[in-house]
Amino acid sequence: MLGFTFKQISNTKIPLEGIEIEAQRAIFYRKMGNLRSTGAHIFYHDETWSNASEEKRSIWFSDTGEGRLRKSDGKGARLAISAIIDQHGFHLPSVEIFNCTTDHNMDSEHFIKWIKSTSFRLRDEHGPNDRICIIIDNATLHSELTDDTKPAKRAWRKSEIQQWLIRHRIHFDPIMTKAELLELASINRPAKRYKVDEVAKQFDVEIVRLPTKHCEINPMELVWAALKDYIRKNNVRFRLNDVYNLAAEFIAGFDEDAAKNAIQHARQVEHTFRTGDRFVEENVEPYLKDTDSDTEVELDIEDE
Repeated sequence: MLGFTFKQISNTKIPLEGIEIEAQRAIFYRKMGNLRSTGAHIFYHDETWSNASEEKRSIWFSDTGEGRLRKSDGKGARLAISAIIDQHGFHLPSVEIFNCTTDHNMDSEHFIKWIKSTSFRLRDEHGPNDRICIIIDNATLHSELTDDTKPAKRAWRKSEIQQWLIRHRIHFDPIMTKAELLELASINRPAKRYKVDEVAKQFDVEIVRLPTKHCEINPMELVWAALKDYIRKNNVRFRLNDVYNLAAEFIAGFDEDAAKNAIQHARQVEHTFRTGDRFVEENVEPYLKDTDSDTEVELDIEDE
């Protein structure tokens, strides 16, 4: 015997995403697969904002520092733009461009009204039987809960929490402290339902949400990047009305080929995520060892 023992000297640690995000992607893949296989009309939504002082990112300067058209570093007034696209381009009847003010801004109430009018238009255009879906992200203004699914809040008075429990038919002991009541409310929190989804449902329009922080699989991100580039290249007077007209010009001229390219790019990114998730499922998960961390794991495999 030479006194040597063959043994593993270390494990490989790798970071993994939270299970919740992976699960959101899996649900999204299935929904999109079902929509595509049934020939549904799929529309992708997003909002963006543009300022009166939008300008090129890089410009030529003379030796004396001249060359910049814009004289102020302020952003100026701001426009909000909300729209949807499908493979044919922008859905022009639902495009909304407006000046942001303290009384008129893109918030939850405004978005719900927009969803209602847009869902009505889409249903009217495609008839009563076609399947229609709008893809949205998880922005706060898209995610206002229905009144009956809003959770109890710690800032509430004890009596308000008790009333919440009564409305939801949850038994509690009157001698319970506020902390106990909140814990009981949390355990019995109803499943989330969103006002946006309920409004669209009135017109038999489905709402599908992107996985959290996955804007790259929304083709609208590419569209907005192109729109802002167009505005910056052509904005020479830095007036909000000019920015409005430039945005309208871009949207009107965004053709079917451009829309298909943006959607195809987003689908390629989606495919990359699918491939990665499948690899983790088949080649990483089987070798995981229990650790104290949910995001950092050890692989119980030998280097080859």
